[in-house]
Amino acid sequence: MKIQKFISNFDYIIFISAILLTIIGILFIYSANLSRSDLNREFIKQIIFAVIGLIILITLLFIPTKNIADFSLTFYIICIFGLIITLFFPYIKGQRRLNIFGASFQFSEFMKIATIFLLSLYYSKKNKEEMRNILTYIVGLLIVLIPVGLILLQPDLGTMLVFIPIVLVISFMAGVKKRYIVYTILFIFSITIIPVATSINHLFFNDENEFIYLLLNPKYIIIVFSTLIVTIIIAILAYFNVIKGINDKFRLFFYWYIFFMSIFIIGGALSYPVDRYILKGYQKDRLLIFFNPEFDPKGKGFHIIQSKNTIGNGGLFGKGWTKGELTQNYFLPEQATDFIYPVIAEEKGYVGSLIILILYGLIFFRGFRIVINARDNWSAYVIIGLMSMLLFHIFENMGMCLGIMPITGIPLPFLSYGGSFLMSCFTTIGIILNIGINKYQYS
Repeated sequence: MKIQKFISNFDYIIFISAILLTIIGILFIYSANLSRSDLNREFIKQIIFAVIGLIILITLLFIPTKNIADFSLTFYIICIFGLIITLFFPYIKGQRRLNIFGASFQFSEFMKIATIFLLSLYYSKKNKEEMRNILTYIVGLLIVLIPVGLILLQPDLGTMLVFIPIVLVISFMAGVKKRYIVYTILFIFSITIIPVATSINHLFFNDENEFIYLLLNPKYIIIVFSTLIVTIIIAILAYFNVIKGINDKFRLFFYWYIFFMSIFIIGGALSYPVDRYILKGYQKDRLLIFFNPEFDPKGKGFHIIQSKNTIGNGGLFGKGWTKGELTQNYFLPEQATDFIYPVIAEEKGYVGSLIILILYGLIFFRGFRIVINARDNWSAYVIIGLMSMLLFHIFENMGMCLGIMPITGIPLPFLSYGGSFLMSCFTTIGIILNIGINKYQYS
């Protein structure tokens, strides 16, 4: 690689923004665990993780983009194998994690990147006509569903959710028909029907949070069965061409009604095993608390209430580094990992929060510039997939801290404590920078 090409194409803004975010994360991980003897070394571990991540990033800069693309399938298989092995390890904080010599490693973090690589490679080999074929999209979904299923078995609901924007955004970018993407969104939404409905049922009517109690509840049974009967009647009429003489617009409406109701009925049926056997009690409690944290303010709703109080306590300029009252008195649980943002907001206030958002904004702005200038489909799909992954992490983490999103345990890029996640973030930046440097090489 010519040094002039490297210097001219290297995006220093993305690189510096990522480094600054990492340094800020280390500083506030230190502040979050300042007085806790069992955790006050986490910031040192984070420094080590950052150094390893930086080495990975620098290494990726000197690998030809074509070689990385050709490695997609191998990387995917390695991560799949890692997820399978992880299922044989014990639980750590409610999830199975690969634990070797006291150090835990999460293959799921790198599985997200591997899935983006392989899905992008698969789509990049298809022409426009093939991309409009539903079979192409189904194969793309299978590439994503395999790791999603393994991650659900851990179980790690938060990481699983990250795959949703990845597959939707890359598929849209690749030219999949918009209606297929809409159908997918509706199907995903329908799978959440029973978990959401049972949580609402528990919240407002104080019933048991189980599917059978929901169905037997007279408040819902009339709606459920009347909808089912209407759908069956319309399907029968359509099948025997009874509605043939009706206006074409109305007939089209009936057909679409049957189609969408089928999606919701199938999704609703699948949501029962998700609610009953896959989602753990604490995960359903998080959904319940999202609707009303005051339902159990000293128990299940404690996290979100304290998070909002901690953010509000920072004011405009904050209380000062290591001087946040709520942070230093540990009113906020998991404040070095899932809730690192409230720590920053309390100690550096609105101004500190704004700086964080500006640094993230610079990464996305420069990243999308690289997408626009990308000379091959694989590179463009990969960057847009990586950006959607980071954006979902940021939106979900900050959203749950503010109480506008359910608590899922998704960390904040570069800021939250966690070795596997930090190294995956540096890998993400390394790939983006690599594509920016080698944008004229791979075709």
